Amino acid sequence: MGAARARRWKLLSFHSKPPPPPPPPPAPALSLPGKEEEEEDVPREFLCPILGAPMADPVILSSGRTYERACVRACAELSVSPPGAEGEPPSPGGVVIPNDALRAAIRTWRARSGHTPPAAPSAAAAREAVLRTVPTPRPPGRSSSNLSCSSRASAASTSSSSSQSSSDITTVELDMVRAKEVPKEPEEDVGQVAVKAVESGEEWELEAAMAALRQATRESATRRRVLCVPRLLAALRRVLLSARHSNAARADAAAALANLCLEPENRVSIVRAGAVPALIEVVGSGAGAPEACEHAAGALFGLALHEGNRAAIGVLGAVPPLLSLLTTGGHAPRARRDAGMALYHLSLAAVNQSKLARAPGAAKKLLSIASDSTEPLPVRRLALMVICNVAACVEGRTALMDAGAVATFTAILSDDPHRSELEEWCVAALYDMSMGSPRFRGLARAAGADRPLILIAEQAEPGAHKDMARKALRAMLGLGDINGGGLHDFSNSERNDDDSGTMASSAPVRRRRAASWGAPPASKLQNSHHWRSVCID
Repeated sequence: MGAARARRWKLLSFHSKPPPPPPPPPAPALSLPGKEEEEEDVPREFLCPILGAPMADPVILSSGRTYERACVRACAELSVSPPGAEGEPPSPGGVVIPNDALRAAIRTWRARSGHTPPAAPSAAAAREAVLRTVPTPRPPGRSSSNLSCSSRASAASTSSSSSQSSSDITTVELDMVRAKEVPKEPEEDVGQVAVKAVESGEEWELEAAMAALRQATRESATRRRVLCVPRLLAALRRVLLSARHSNAARADAAAALANLCLEPENRVSIVRAGAVPALIEVVGSGAGAPEACEHAAGALFGLALHEGNRAAIGVLGAVPPLLSLLTTGGHAPRARRDAGMALYHLSLAAVNQSKLARAPGAAKKLLSIASDSTEPLPVRRLALMVICNVAACVEGRTALMDAGAVATFTAILSDDPHRSELEEWCVAALYDMSMGSPRFRGLARAAGADRPLILIAEQAEPGAHKDMARKALRAMLGLGDINGGGLHDFSNSERNDDDSGTMASSAPVRRRRAASWGAPPASKLQNSHHWRSVCID
């Protein structure tokens, strides 16, 4: 009986304490390697729209959206369009742009979170994700008996027909796939990544972000307008002003600003954001960073195209470094041309004309460049254009005549090998200096300016510079007011003298030739913006 009780106790203990079931939580977490527990904290821009996981090798398509490279290849193999690609299936050899800035940001975020960088998905996983994200229509007329066929021939025909039908996705289904996604502008992503890179202080991350931003500003006008926000402009200003950043990062930042200046809507915003002092500092230190100096000069040229910015840029101190860059021969030709164009448009403002006239040695430097036949022709032409603007004010005319401008222009018009290309600007400068200046008459006679002016007035094609040569010659010969007050009186008096026979022989030949000009001269030059196409090759 005791043994029976022992067996009863064993049965009772067996039924009262069953073994606990195995815990299921860890198994599903290990089966999905691409999604960690902190998936809710992953920034949206780090996730691939197709894979739904952080991207290991992000690339940008022509539509502007970013995807995992393996998913793009899978879409090309399946002849389907990624979500948001506007219905254009990518070809296997299509051009994609690596998004280095986004990849660097993802790696930095993973490292700070204590995780390894994301691994690229396999081809099978990418293909499965594409088939799951982009649905393909069921082929018409396909029955279950056809799908259950066991012969190899029918299976081959089934696979070929299904692959052919997957390429015939209708437009309605593509629109339904795109409607599932929330549209997000890639411009904001590039700008935010650049700002975060500047704030983080990591040099390698900053270089990648600046390179991506420079590439983004070259895409389209819409992208440049969207990217021109105060936060991004402040970040670019910090990069240009900080000497601890590499020359490559500063060059990319200056190039991005130059590209943003291409849009007229951005020019006032860039000046108000305080980017001009940073650009001036980069131009002033051109020897240390030549590429950054070149792009900074181009940015100042773009900003100076806006009439409302010219006085502000001049007050901030842009005239001296631009003048030094134009008149120094050691810089790149493109940097000198951009500096000359910026200086020309700045000198259209009266306040900057006075600054150039008062700058020590500015007139001599400009005249030296204009008269040097070894200088490139576009640079010489730009120097003459700036001189013409400076000669429009009284201080400028005085400074130019003190520096020997009349003799310099006379020499160019007489025996310079490129006088045909520079003739128009030399005549315009002489005309500007002749207005209301009795001193011009003596300097012009001493330099022998009457001979080239007479040849131009007689042989040149009709135009503004021919009329200006006539007026400058009249002022030089003392024939009356160059604004047209004494020409008819002089002509009438000389004609009366010829009729009477008493004064015809005593009048100089050049005076009789000058008195026969009766056409009134042109009142103004062409539009100032026309000269940009003339000077830049």
